[in-house]
Amino acid sequence: MKKIFGGVLFGAASTFGMADQASAQTVVNYGNYEALDDNFRIGIRITDPLFGLPQVERSFEQSTIEDIETYLDPREIAAYLNTPAQPTLGTFYAQVGQIDGVFDIQGAPVVAGYAANGRTLTLNFVSSHSVVAPNGVAVSVPVTDASGAPCTFSFTGNTRQAAYDQFAAAVDDDSSPTSQRMFQCLSRARAQFSPVDPLVGNPFSLQGSMVRSALDLTEGDSLVEADPAAGANSSGDPWIIGATFAGGSAGRFDITRIDGRVAKGWRVFEGNRARLKLDLPFSFTRIKGATAYNGQLGLALEVPIKSNWSLEPRVSYGLVYSGDQGSVGHIVQGSVASRYVIRGLGRGQLVIGNMVGYSSTLKTPGDINLNPDIKNWVFRNGAAYELPLKMRVMDRATSVRASYTFTKFAGDELFNNNFHEGTISFGLRGREDTPKQFRDVMRLIFSTVQAKGFSTYTAGVGFRF
Repeated sequence: MKKIFGGVLFGAASTFGMADQASAQTVVNYGNYEALDDNFRIGIRITDPLFGLPQVERSFEQSTIEDIETYLDPREIAAYLNTPAQPTLGTFYAQVGQIDGVFDIQGAPVVAGYAANGRTLTLNFVSSHSVVAPNGVAVSVPVTDASGAPCTFSFTGNTRQAAYDQFAAAVDDDSSPTSQRMFQCLSRARAQFSPVDPLVGNPFSLQGSMVRSALDLTEGDSLVEADPAAGANSSGDPWIIGATFAGGSAGRFDITRIDGRVAKGWRVFEGNRARLKLDLPFSFTRIKGATAYNGQLGLALEVPIKSNWSLEPRVSYGLVYSGDQGSVGHIVQGSVASRYVIRGLGRGQLVIGNMVGYSSTLKTPGDINLNPDIKNWVFRNGAAYELPLKMRVMDRATSVRASYTFTKFAGDELFNNNFHEGTISFGLRGREDTPKQFRDVMRLIFSTVQAKGFSTYTAGVGFRF
């Protein structure tokens, strides 16, 4: 845990800029760092205030967040600027120069530095969007914490190195209020400005995955989509096991992802079609060499109101971890979904799905509170049309299904406040067209998720038994 917080918090801490501009910062392309394309990009500018020595700019990139803090450690600055020809130049720059830096944390900018001759390390989590200040200069306003206070920090010591060491000590103490607030500020900044944050803010985040699981129209796993004569006689839903592989991009970030799912339903009331559903989705995501893992536990009760209409209240919990990206967190979500089936449209049927839900990040148990306190209402609506086909494959009946859903978030600002999802799939039924075989035993799935700065394509297969 300390490795994550140390890496993340330093990246955050070493990303503020000049102490005299705590309310607004300018994100400058130091060292042309924007030309780099890895997960974490750093631009540093060092200016000599005394002797007119040349201004120095450097840029760096990393696929993981590990050791990102070294770029503003005065000892490290001296080491990478000292040369055999000028063996003390870096030491001079590191101790008295004005140091300005921009750290791009997968799209979330943090500006950091020391004023000329200063002994204070300042940092500010800022917006990636510029506004025009009264003096006509375009600046980025600070990100705010859950209370609305600007995410600004400063550390002052007897020397510049002491200021940095003070900051490093605060980062190492995961239970300190300063350390926790910095982590929370970074999480809120990433939610708003990173298209690949593992926790919240985009379709493949834990938050987005939980919403997609709560109303999934890609497969006909609803009771009311089955033959009404079959559902009341079956002892329970089949097991569902499936996996998909996705590839895509979000800005400069290439995404590959494997999703898995295990689900099962049980009848809970004698003579009643209501089903208790257990859903266990999980995933592995890779972003330019950085990995993230998430898992969910969902419990739902699908209650048929009519033979073609059901309501499904659901509670789910999800957890995400990524040491490479410096992210850890968990979410609870409650939702109510509705499915309404219109039969007799040609040879197929139309399913209309609607959902409203509420998600909230959670406090970490114990003394370490890493909760960024991000809360959102979510609305998800869509439709699916399933058509039985006349052709048979391996003496089995077949079907084709197409679906579309639109998801909209309200509440705390996210990088993607909405996204679209489209799917087409091909199903294979059992060998006998009996009431027990009203669902496909196998389905091939192809889908896409599209949002602002986010595009993925998925292929996979699901089985029922």
